[in-house]
Amino acid sequence: MVYPAEKFVGQLLNERYRIIKQVGSGGMGDVFLAEHEILHKKLAVKILHFEQSKNREYVERFRREAISASSIGHVNIADVSDFGYTNEGNAYFVMEYVEGHSLAEELRERHSLPLEFAIAVASQVALALYSAHGKGIIHRDLKPENILLTEKEGTYPFVKIVDFGISKIRHSMLEPNLRYHTLTKTGAVFGTPEYMSPEQAAGEEIYAASDIYSLGVIMYEMLTGQLPFYDTNYMKILSKQQFDIPKLPSAVNPEITGDIDAVIMKCLEKKSCNRYESMLQLLGDLKAAYIRHGLESKLNLAFIFNTGTVQSVNPLLVENPYDREIKNILDDADKRGEKVTMDKSGAGTLTLKIAVIVSLIALGVFALWSYHNKVNKPMVAERTQIAKPEEPVSEPLPEKRPEQPQPARKKTQTAAPQKSSRKMMTLKVNSNIPGVRVYDRESGKTICKKTPCERKLPKEESGMMILGFEYEDFSIKPMVISLDRDMTVNLNLKTTEVEQ
Repeated sequence: MVYPAEKFVGQLLNERYRIIKQVGSGGMGDVFLAEHEILHKKLAVKILHFEQSKNREYVERFRREAISASSIGHVNIADVSDFGYTNEGNAYFVMEYVEGHSLAEELRERHSLPLEFAIAVASQVALALYSAHGKGIIHRDLKPENILLTEKEGTYPFVKIVDFGISKIRHSMLEPNLRYHTLTKTGAVFGTPEYMSPEQAAGEEIYAASDIYSLGVIMYEMLTGQLPFYDTNYMKILSKQQFDIPKLPSAVNPEITGDIDAVIMKCLEKKSCNRYESMLQLLGDLKAAYIRHGLESKLNLAFIFNTGTVQSVNPLLVENPYDREIKNILDDADKRGEKVTMDKSGAGTLTLKIAVIVSLIALGVFALWSYHNKVNKPMVAERTQIAKPEEPVSEPLPEKRPEQPQPARKKTQTAAPQKSSRKMMTLKVNSNIPGVRVYDRESGKTICKKTPCERKLPKEESGMMILGFEYEDFSIKPMVISLDRDMTVNLNLKTTEVEQ
């Protein structure tokens, strides 16, 4: 027998929770506003559908949702306080009631959101999931519908994350005397296609980097009003998540600057190893952007970016050396933000003009002019910091001193010190059709004449490069890469794009 949701209105569950009205509904269950019979406190009760309550796997997934949310204990995650069954046999759990609305509703109403609002939401989500990941919990279904926005102590938006229904949690958090089979079988795909990471779309093993990708999609949507990938066909979206490169956010919304492009695109890397190492690393860049763009006057986010706040979110890290990295990352964000702010005070929006991707055309003209004017070469070399290896006149030296008895030692003296003085990162570019030319979109300089290829590039902390690609009549979207670590880029050229 199927019980309609209205049946529970007015019921008293477990002699404590009086159901007042239904406030939401989902695939697994319905959510009701309730009041504690003795404490007269508003609560939310999520009741699993009756048919699913008879399925052991659904009940276990529902139970895991309650365990995940209650065990994290973070202010930006809706807390769960009780679990039980109705008289009809439906499983339910009780959680804090959040007065507000979802990020999805906010986006439907406003289409896109200002930068300070987007950073406020993304930073709180990153901080909450940093805590969850530290306790072995991965959300796996992060999307605007599961991010609630409310007001707390005069702060808006204040985030509450809900719905850990398909979360992945370590077995030690479950009953130690029982062995549970893995609920998500290998190759099975659970979640929302538009927000899935490539590995999740492929049915592969999921790690914390998957939540970072999903948050990147949400940031993209908040600032552009569009999803990176959308299609009416479920399978096509999964394919795009795995193989297609999204447009730069600034190509959709020209008001987005290059530094914000870089943060979002780093989250949206296809290979998980190329994304941020952790939510904490992402939080550091969000803080730097917040300071860099002078957003303090628009929205006070000290409650998020205070180092002590971050240090207290994960008790497991109290005596861990990683604790020092928490402080270092946020303190470094202060320095990076202050540096750019000082530049802005003397040159208006100069730093934004340098960073904004839409200025690539102007920079391209400048690069062509520099190529034909030797006077400009030192300035270009200084900017990329690769001029030193070219300064010594390496060929004439052996001719001037041919009689020296130790030519091998002389070669070591001219080459070794300069090569070791510059840290390098490795860029690998693969393509399903070989022969793609890879170049720097900013300078026009060729990086690889043909793929597949591997090149060494100067390593730069928080640096980025926009790669362009050329191959016959194919139209290949540019891609932003980070220069602070080794990167691998996989291109998927589809022949249908050029066939007539």
